[in-house]
Parts: sequence; C-alpha cells; structure tokens
Amino acid sequence: MKHFFRGILITFFVLYPFIVGWSLSHGQFVWVSGLLVILGIVRLISSKKDLMLPLTGLAIICGGLSLILQNHAWLKLYPVGMSLGALLIFAITLYKPPSMIERFARLVEPDLPASGVEWTRKVTIVWCIFFIFNASIALATVFGPTKFWVIYNGFVSYVLMGLLFLGEFILRKRHQRLNQTNS
Repeated sequence: MKHFFRGILITFFVLYPFIVGWSLSHGQFVWVSGLLVILGIVRLISSKKDLMLPLTGLAIICGGLSLILQNHAWLKLYPVGMSLGALLIFAITLYKPPSMIERFARLVEPDLPASGVEWTRKVTIVWCIFFIFNASIALATVFGPTKFWVIYNGFVSYVLMGLLFLGEFILRKRHQRLNQTNS
C-alpha cells in the first residue's frame, strides 16, 4: 500500500504542470491547491527523515497560500521553489559531504575511488548551476502565458534534466575508463 501511495505522489508531481495548466484554463485552481496541500501532508506524515522534506513543506505552503489568498500564481511558483529547494539540498552536500551525486554514485559503486569522489563533487556543482538556470526560467514563465509555463515546466525542464543526467552518465563512464587505463 505504501508503494501505491508513493506512486500516486510521484505521478501527481510529474504531471503537476499539466494538471495546473488544465485547472487554470478551466478556472478550477482551487481543487489543485487543495490536492497539493493534501498530498504534501500525506508525504510529510509518511516519510521519515528525508532530504526532500523541505520540498514537501514547499508543496504545502504553495497550495495553502493559493487557497488562502485565492491566487493561482502560488501554484505556478511551485516549480521555481522546487528548483531552488533542490539547489539548496545539493549545495548543502557540497559543504557537508558526501556530495549529492557521490551519494547516488555510491548506490551503484560503493567503493568509489578518490577520483570518483572529486568527479561527483564537480557534477554536483554542475547540477547546482542547472537548478539556478532552471529556477530562473521557471520564474520567467510564471509571468507569461500559462501555455508557456506548462510547456517549460512540464516538458522542457524534464528534457533538460534528462540530458544533463545522460550527459553526466556518459562522461562518468568515459572518466572511469580513462582512470582505469591510467592506473
């Protein structure tokens, strides 16, 4: 049952820009605001100590402010907050190692060599830069037509994240190959 609810949460947050876009075009942002608050509370209650909890709190705040102030702009600001929250989480791990990407890398390669640790630190910095860029564009789309907001936050930003992830994966494998031949 826990995996079922987790699946619902992930699906909602991935489809969030499309759900908001539809609700705004139909004048129905109130139910999305309420759903954002409810799903945020469910995630908050169901999760243990988690680095993503600040982002869960952000969902509750954006949904709550949208309801209280009767202003859908708070729904459109959520992706901006998500990028800034991810930036904060990734940046904190640069000061309190291991870096976020090192944590991910160690899931696959627990005995990460020193060169891998340095590599993952640099990649974490690249992700931080990406999150600044992404938050800036997401903020700009808040003030434009909703269709641009939906296209960027629901498609383009995911494609950019995927390309960054794929590019990093390819370069990491190349880096590992070069370091193995030099050893």
